[in-house]
Amino acid sequence: MARKSTSSAKPARPAGGSVRVVPATAKAKRAAAERGEDLSNLSKEEKKARKAELRREEDRIYTASSQLMKEDEDYPRYRRIWWVLLVIGILALIGTWVLLAVLGQDGMADKGAQTAQFALIVAAYAAIIVAFIFDFIKIRPIRNACRDKAAGMTAAKLDDVIARSMAPKDKKQGK
Repeated sequence: MARKSTSSAKPARPAGGSVRVVPATAKAKRAAAERGEDLSNLSKEEKKARKAELRREEDRIYTASSQLMKEDEDYPRYRRIWWVLLVIGILALIGTWVLLAVLGQDGMADKGAQTAQFALIVAAYAAIIVAFIFDFIKIRPIRNACRDKAAGMTAAKLDDVIARSMAPKDKKQGK
């Protein structure tokens, strides 16, 4: 005689009024439950409208934080350094491939070519790893601070920041 598994067992009586039962099947349902929203009674159109409104609000925050990052004095300089490090790494990798293609297998016997390829590979990896560490240490805190600042702004302040970001585009289109 086979017994049923304990996972298929159901409670003998419904939960009390003070107990909140939230299905934890989907990440979005859990997140909505944490925010205190109950989307289960809404129709598909209402759910879509709610999600679209949340997306629009997130887009406004990201647009405002992007403008705040552009206005920061360190952010553009740090981004330029980050791009230079990435380009150096990519160019070093391309140099390795060029050496391999030009010298081919015959050139592999030459110790100088092997040393040059090894040095280029080490330089490439070092530059790319340093670029990501630089992003993590210098750029990410600025990005997070600007995003937090934009998230804490009122709608009127968000509109002002977004208007500032649109001003250069309007000038370009006017000319």
